[in-house]
Amino acid sequence: MKKSIWISLLINVLSFFIISRIIPGIKFNSFLSLVLTAIVFGIINAIIRPVLVFFSIPMLFLTLGIFMFVINAVLLEIVDLLVPGFSISSFSTALLGALLLSIVSYIISLIFYPQRR
Repeated sequence: MKKSIWISLLINVLSFFIISRIIPGIKFNSFLSLVLTAIVFGIINAIIRPVLVFFSIPMLFLTLGIFMFVINAVLLEIVDLLVPGFSISSFSTALLGALLLSIVSYIISLIFYPQRR
């Protein structure tokens, strides 16, 4: 179990690093803020995301799941408020970041941890 937590953290760190290089509005002041962002995002994903998904089931149904990117953007904005040294310039940047974060983390997961998928 511990190994999968470390692998998930590594995937999140790499994904956040990559999207910060692609999207100009997502910035980290240091490597520590990058790691802290990955940790806080993982915790928020585990705690707050299920609640948001539950209350947005009608929207998810109507949009065929695309509303999930809005939920992820909201989670990124929450992490922006909580983590010093991490900043997102706007909600549209968070939305684009959520989309790319999903894609990048999925690709990295396939490369480094193929049995997980």
